[in-house]
Amino acid sequence: MKNFNIPILITSLFIIFQCKQNTGKLSVDKKVEVDNKQNDDGLLLVKDTTLFINSTQGEDVKLLLAANSNDSVIQSNMYGEMGKSSYEFVFNKFLKKASCITYRYEEPISINSNPIISNEKKEDLATSVEASKRLTAIFHSYQKVLNPAFALKTEKELNSKWFGKYTLTLNGDDDDWRNSKEIELNISSKSVTYLAKGFQLYQYFNLSAEEKNGDLTLHYQNSLDNTESWALSKTKNFGTLTLKGEDYKWSSPYLNMYFNDSKLINFKVVKAK
Repeated sequence: MKNFNIPILITSLFIIFQCKQNTGKLSVDKKVEVDNKQNDDGLLLVKDTTLFINSTQGEDVKLLLAANSNDSVIQSNMYGEMGKSSYEFVFNKFLKKASCITYRYEEPISINSNPIISNEKKEDLATSVEASKRLTAIFHSYQKVLNPAFALKTEKELNSKWFGKYTLTLNGDDDDWRNSKEIELNISSKSVTYLAKGFQLYQYFNLSAEEKNGDLTLHYQNSLDNTESWALSKTKNFGTLTLKGEDYKWSSPYLNMYFNDSKLINFKVVKAK
């Protein structure tokens, strides 16, 4: 009876030790059995993970290797409040092919967990200049994480003085709370994001940023959480962030078009300390 209990005790201690080792681990990688088996497309799975780069709802991303060539393939399913998208990127040293199918919902998933798809849109690198830029930006965001050896730096590093969270409240004193809008601009060494929230309003975009003559110029790069805006068909210019003394001013054609009937206003933003 004593000999029978020893293996059980050893096994139990091993399981407890393994659990303690994994406690606090922040990795979102899924367990992948790499057994050199190819799928029906002749692709070998290298990595299977969940990321939160282009969507706060998550992205299921796979890195695969083509058995009959030196090409790598990234496949992802991106989920958002107002839709979902499926992407595929084929690359070697450079991006060779990129395609996307986007499904838009009639209403947010926070209201209906099984929403009706109202629109389906297919895009690739040849669809338009804007589609090409958007797909390329998403590809690079994945490439930096999944295949950093071939990651390309597409922008100059920003001066750290710009890093931080900037906020802007529109119509905050309005008697009708539905007219109040909250704008956030988050700038870090890795990304620049724009977030707008309010009644029937949710926009979440990646922006590009470049320092010119001491100011920071901002431009729409791609949408996050499958959000969209009618104003993007008019302008993708998010303007210039300027620091004068201790005050930050934001001159933005996009903000003026969407929130101010195109009337020109320089917005004063507050940087969190």
